[in-house]
Amino acid sequence: MVPPFLKELVPSGFEYGANLLVEFDSDSVWYETSLMIAADAIRVGIKTDYHNFQHTPDDIKKALDRRGLDVKKLEDNDMLWIVDSYTVQTGFDTSKDQSDITHISVKLFGWSIGLAKDLKAGISEAMKRRLHIDDNTGILLQYNEERAIIDFWRTRYIPYSRARECVVVHAILKGVASPSFYKQYESLCDGIIDFKSEERENEFQHYVRVRSLSGRGCDSRWRRLRLSDNGEVTLVE
Repeated sequence: MVPPFLKELVPSGFEYGANLLVEFDSDSVWYETSLMIAADAIRVGIKTDYHNFQHTPDDIKKALDRRGLDVKKLEDNDMLWIVDSYTVQTGFDTSKDQSDITHISVKLFGWSIGLAKDLKAGISEAMKRRLHIDDNTGILLQYNEERAIIDFWRTRYIPYSRARECVVVHAILKGVASPSFYKQYESLCDGIIDFKSEERENEFQHYVRVRSLSGRGCDSRWRRLRLSDNGEVTLVE
């Protein structure tokens, strides 16, 4: 399972069950890239989950619509699942609308219960072999202790994602947690990808690199990204 953009970075691809960690600067183009990865994955037939912690579900739908996708049709066909952990942070009642969207708390205790139920019932084929992308997993740090997050990922989420045979892309803003948290999280993941931006020649330039891949070598050089007016992100050769 390799969406086109990720295939450019890692031509050999990723195995099902892989967990990847994106660490991004606040002024990087990670958010735009995450939407592009989702859109391109769907176009090549990869069922995709987009888990929003930092943006509204409408933001995600509109962004995918602008990329030429029929979001309603994709949701009806289970090609796209929007998993919403943003609305619950606002205090709005999620039971009255957005019935097509899965709402999940930002408290990990609730996640543990849901994961345990899924594993006990057995993972359905509809839940398997999907691409799962988080816009900013780091929002969980505002509601849970660092140690609790690491323990949950190690003992609950990683085994769960392996059972679902999904490729999961977690994303954390740089500089918002302790160095120990980043090191422990990195040790749990199968690959680490960095996004950054720097001011050069009187303009901001955007970059990405694959820092490491578990068990194999990779091209870890920084590669420049171009953000176009329509929101598309491309690698500059």
